Amino acid sequence: MIKSDDLSLSSLLKVFVLLMVAGHTARCAANESGESAPFKAPSPDMVDVSQGPGIPFGGIGTGFSVFGKYGFVDVYFDGRHLDSGDWPIDRAPKEKPSFAFQLTEGGKSTVLQETAVDWLGNAQPVDQVKAYADLPKGHFTFEKAGANLGIVMTGFSPLAPHDLANSAIPVQVFEITVENKASAPRALDLALVHRDPLTVRSGKAVLTAPGGETAFAADGGVPSVHGVNAPLKLAPGQRQTVRFYVAWNYPSVTTTSSAARQPYKRYYTKRFHNAEQVIDLAMTSAKGWSAIIDVWHAAFDVPPAFKRLWFSALSSVSTSTILTDNPYFFEQEVPHGWINTMDVSVYHNWLYMINWPEIERMDMDQFYQSIPKSGKDAGLVWHSLWDDSSDYAEEPTFIGRVYRDSLWFNDAAWTAKGFPLATLAANHVYHADNYNYLLHNPVGNQSYDIWKMPGVNAYVSVMWVYGLYSLDRMSQTLRQPSVIDHVPAGEMFAKARTSLDKSLWNAEGHYWNAFFVPTDRSESADALARKDGQDTFSDQLFGKWLALIDPQSESVLPQEKVRAALSAIYTNNLVDDPAKGFRGWANGMRPGHQPEMQAGYHSRTCWFGPQEELASLLADVGEESKSLDVFNSLEASLHNNHLAVGEWNKSVGPDGLSRTLPEEPAKDTPRFPPYPRYKSGWEYLMCILGLKMDAQNFYLKPFKTIAFSLRDVELAGTRFTVTVQPGWTRFLIDGRPQAGPVQFPRGRSTVKLDFVK
Repeated sequence: MIKSDDLSLSSLLKVFVLLMVAGHTARCAANESGESAPFKAPSPDMVDVSQGPGIPFGGIGTGFSVFGKYGFVDVYFDGRHLDSGDWPIDRAPKEKPSFAFQLTEGGKSTVLQETAVDWLGNAQPVDQVKAYADLPKGHFTFEKAGANLGIVMTGFSPLAPHDLANSAIPVQVFEITVENKASAPRALDLALVHRDPLTVRSGKAVLTAPGGETAFAADGGVPSVHGVNAPLKLAPGQRQTVRFYVAWNYPSVTTTSSAARQPYKRYYTKRFHNAEQVIDLAMTSAKGWSAIIDVWHAAFDVPPAFKRLWFSALSSVSTSTILTDNPYFFEQEVPHGWINTMDVSVYHNWLYMINWPEIERMDMDQFYQSIPKSGKDAGLVWHSLWDDSSDYAEEPTFIGRVYRDSLWFNDAAWTAKGFPLATLAANHVYHADNYNYLLHNPVGNQSYDIWKMPGVNAYVSVMWVYGLYSLDRMSQTLRQPSVIDHVPAGEMFAKARTSLDKSLWNAEGHYWNAFFVPTDRSESADALARKDGQDTFSDQLFGKWLALIDPQSESVLPQEKVRAALSAIYTNNLVDDPAKGFRGWANGMRPGHQPEMQAGYHSRTCWFGPQEELASLLADVGEESKSLDVFNSLEASLHNNHLAVGEWNKSVGPDGLSRTLPEEPAKDTPRFPPYPRYKSGWEYLMCILGLKMDAQNFYLKPFKTIAFSLRDVELAGTRFTVTVQPGWTRFLIDGRPQAGPVQFPRGRSTVKLDFVK
């Protein structure tokens, strides 16, 4: 990837050649003045988010602000923390914007938003703002009756895959194009103005505030105590583009963890000492940043629904992360104050593994440091770093994640770092409570919150079985023992696998029951334990999904039972409500497709992670049409609220139809800032490729029912260029026909694969 802080002319040419090859010349063609052509119309990959508060702009862990129909709404540059209660999507936020774009002509001013600004009393708002998410870019059109002007804007913050340094810059870039549609020449003034007095320094207008500063500038602009102005002189039919910059420097930040209140320094302070330096870099790099973003989008020629969900998930990256100079990575589980939550990040970190894999290492390093190495809590894995525990679900999750990372990074030293901690975690959770080689808990606080599954449950038990398998695999690779309660991991795995079927397999329904309460465990006589546990639990095969990239993991559970269980989930847990435009899969349903109304109400919700997981697991057993149905239904269920995703996208009512959960309506979609788990949709890229790996080889088995291609996309250390024709029957590697299974050695920097008829 070209480093955008040092873009030479030859580098830019390479970028634009890539764009031309990818068919994106229209978006990046130069106009008469040499600027990027203005945004004109949305593509199918974009999401119309005009109904929401706007589009967030910000880097990884830098802070952000949102621009939309209300203008710039609440600005999180200064390290304050998110509270989704402040962000109802259906009305204007309480806090009014302190800066705005203003267009002036002949003493009359227009503010580029739908609402008036009290400190710009003479400026009239536009009639309508249309917003289209194409993250990390956002596109806007501004309509004003009688103005005879065409006004469009593209905004972005630099985000580039596999380039963390240039994805963590505290800056926003806004390119505003104004077109004169009148028959006479016109003189206008386009400005970015602030409510409070600013200081002019080195060609920038700077706001100094407690703890930091924000700077404003424009190419060819004139700074003042009010902001920055750019004069426009337009002949009839002429258009002109002005590029504005907003940069900030608020170096100190704290996390939302109640147990860690010390301040950290932002990652960007390693590179910038003030906001003016950020703008200096942006002025020379913005065109390159924009081009790299377009190359990133062009690299994925896939069905639009995939790109809409994948790239919209960057909204969660911008709004929920903190990156510090240690370097540490923190991610808030908005709306909760928890950070780096294990059972959430194990889903959604697929976005980081694919695009910024060093973040996965940072996240896991935090857990490696937090796990006690001795004493009664040795091996305890926090649910959220330092201040929350989920009783017994996090340890097997952690083990599976260590193994997934070992396959992805293929780094023996990294595997050796996590392996002893994984063994320690296995012993900790097994000694806490067990039953017939499976994990047991009388209350069942297994990360499904209100829905308790006491005794032995499928979510934890399947994870545990795959965790034991993972320990045994790593033990063999590293040639180091892994022993749980004096039993080698391989032996414990075999015993636990047998016990899983004996305890949980439902021979009549052909799935693993949600939970089982042993009759000989008196401590399980809690009222919660008297349910029969025969729900069809949509997340029962989470452990298999976590190990899905390992081709040998297919032998852990019998494929015929896996296929039967997935079929049961797909059929029994479906919530199909065409009248409301909803089709989704509930967490749990009673046998016979009956809603679970007696257990905790989270059993009735359609959580994003398990649905995305279901899509991938169905594809893995060859059910491509069902897999696409789940993924496409989930994406469509958002109804263009892709930047405002809650913890689930509906619940099921007693009538079997969809409804907003009465007990927690605020957690239903839409909600902003978004809940992070839906970022796990990026794993579906692995699914459509059928990409698996071990220490020696990559293995692929792409979908056969859809056409798609990738161009120079880095996955697990290799850059893939892949073209897939529907109904493919043969394949080529680097242009040479091959026979047999699709596999090739790891360690290659690039590979080109063509799947053709």
